[in-house]
Amino acid sequence: MINKTRYGCVAARNKGEAICTNRATIEREVVEDRVLTGLRDNLLHPDLIATFVEEYRRAFNAEAAGADAAREKARRDLSQIDKKINGILAAIEDGMYQPSMKDRMAELEGEKVTLTRFLAESPEPPALRLHPSLSDLYRTKIRNLSSALQDPGLKMEATEALRGLVSEIRMMPDADAPNGHHIELAGELAGILSLGDAQTTKPALMARAGSETMVAGGGYRRNLPLLSCFV
Repeated sequence: MINKTRYGCVAARNKGEAICTNRATIEREVVEDRVLTGLRDNLLHPDLIATFVEEYRRAFNAEAAGADAAREKARRDLSQIDKKINGILAAIEDGMYQPSMKDRMAELEGEKVTLTRFLAESPEPPALRLHPSLSDLYRTKIRNLSSALQDPGLKMEATEALRGLVSEIRMMPDADAPNGHHIELAGELAGILSLGDAQTTKPALMARAGSETMVAGGGYRRNLPLLSCFV
């Protein structure tokens, strides 16, 4: 912000053309309106809907693969511990008891309890079943977000909530572009979508949206892609 109402290059304004020749400026309200309108319009692009579905599939599979790897390692470790315990018991039965065996047995039994609990509390991940209406759910979220952005009573709060989710806005001067600028924004798609939750009816909830999003089936998934688009 180079003043209370406009964006521009601070270096050009304060230090002159020797530092930067970009003297173009743009009103803050124009930028915010274009960002909010652009979010609504671009998020409904068919390519982005397809990307959302595919990225959800990728994130789910990556999470499931990590869980499978952790469970498999725990099973291998548990098998090794059982073998060690059986080995100590066999040695004791053969008359080879040593006092240190008692402490070692207690240690192994403790590790066994920990691994057994981990396996019990980490069930096999379910097979990925994409709900047939996942794309419709996505569209509903965007419509809910669009309604919030158009509500005069929520627009200011929506803007504040989105500021935490939009990581970068680039304003590139172009005499032929609207308001003399191309505007490109990048942001957290998952967090932006969470603003469209059906339960998101109050500004306070919107401000706490975070970086998770509800998907079909009631689960939460992270690691959805950044949104990048021109507005």
